[in-house]
Amino acid sequence: MWSSGDAILLRHVWRGRIFLASAVRVVRDEPELLVTWLAPGTPYMRPAVREELPFHQPLVDRPWQPPGMLVLTPRDTAHAVWIVGDGWYVNLQEPLRPSLLGYDTCDQLLDLVRTRDGAWRWKDEHELAAAVRGGFVTELEAEQIRAEGERVIAADAFPTGWEGWEPDPTWTAPALPAGWDDVKS
Repeated sequence: MWSSGDAILLRHVWRGRIFLASAVRVVRDEPELLVTWLAPGTPYMRPAVREELPFHQPLVDRPWQPPGMLVLTPRDTAHAVWIVGDGWYVNLQEPLRPSLLGYDTCDQLLDLVRTRDGAWRWKDEHELAAAVRGGFVTELEAEQIRAEGERVIAADAFPTGWEGWEPDPTWTAPALPAGWDDVKS
């Protein structure tokens, strides 16, 4: 378990290849929930062209832009909740896996957005469909990804109780640690 304020690495890895990576600050690391803070200005390695499937693209550093983002990742679930100014963004992803430098997961392309008034909408359905067509994701995997989203909608656990949280004012944007790009670390 990591301590509050620790800078750790959060990576999205698909078949041994990193396609997203950032350093984050740990807010809380518990057996049931990991809460992290992605501060403005934090290095954020991502594909150069977002409109294409990200799996085989070179990564570029596009530092995280304001505002920062609080991320709630329940353990043993296939999603994370990003608290954003006007609502919540549910990133469908593989359950967290510990690494030497933090945690790994794998973005599942399809996402959900929930507004403060309770409206839900799917996001990036075209990306999941393209991944199926391209053979990156099977039809069965796509059904499982959508089913996780349906579970989140049915549970509708919003607000989360974290909406008023503020970062420690002494926390700076952490740098990517040495070895961030080595999948074995």
